[in-house]
Amino acid sequence: MISSGQFEETAKTFIRKALPESEVELVGEIPYDALAPYREEALKHIVKNLELPGFRRGHVPPGMALQKIGELGVLEEAVEIFIRDFYPALLTAHKVDAVGRPDIRITKLAPQNPVGLTVRAAVYPEVAVPKDWKTLAEKFPLEAYLGELPKTDPPPSPGDEQKARDYMARDKRRGKIIDALLEKTKVAVPAIFVESELEKIMAQMKEDVTKFGLKFEDYLKQMQKTEPQVREEFRAQARKRAVLQLALNKLADDEKVVANPEAVEKEMKHALEHFPDARQDLVRIHIETVLRNEQVLKLLEGEK
Repeated sequence: MISSGQFEETAKTFIRKALPESEVELVGEIPYDALAPYREEALKHIVKNLELPGFRRGHVPPGMALQKIGELGVLEEAVEIFIRDFYPALLTAHKVDAVGRPDIRITKLAPQNPVGLTVRAAVYPEVAVPKDWKTLAEKFPLEAYLGELPKTDPPPSPGDEQKARDYMARDKRRGKIIDALLEKTKVAVPAIFVESELEKIMAQMKEDVTKFGLKFEDYLKQMQKTEPQVREEFRAQARKRAVLQLALNKLADDEKVVANPEAVEKEMKHALEHFPDARQDLVRIHIETVLRNEQVLKLLEGEK
């Protein structure tokens, strides 16, 4: 394998271009000699996954595998393995704070020649929140929302109605404060962030439909819609959620807000009791994010 210094020198030859929606494009070439050390590993990987008449998967002789796949096929596999090692050096060389999986395309491929690459990656965006965010709550006094809510008929048990009215009023007020925050927040949202939120919305919808004893496919037929149509209908909501999370992240960083460790451990224990096979690192990230979000939202609402 080539050294980190060689990776760095090759990475510096790539040209960086800023794209819309917080993406960057890195275009350049990989010297053919840099791929040579990866050829043997590439051929082994091909053999491992290849099955031919008379040979079980993983037992095809390398020579026959090469004849079947061709030199270009082995070279393409070598490029993919090379990129696994090269990509971090490319990001470092161009100071790219990438998020998610990159879109890597081979634009030129021929034996004994440099390989052309175009790499597109989403970057964590610059988020500009309003300077007056701490005073947004003053425009939405809680009392005004309590006065909007009608009393229920028949009334609930003593004490419950006031609790319900208080909760509904606070929830409505929080929504107004969030809308005010988002209206003044400036950010170019990466498409990958919107897609992530869209996946969460669709997953929740499918779970809700299942709770009613329906298959999601049958639900779509009843609605006379396709899944892509439903996804598109929720895209604006997904984008709003992505912007909100980015804004909350920015405020949390600026105010040095972190999730309470004891609260995190308590929620971790509760979550793993119900989902023992879940990946603990992902569960922890989710819990920390939810708890931190709530702390920031309380700051937005004027709570100390």
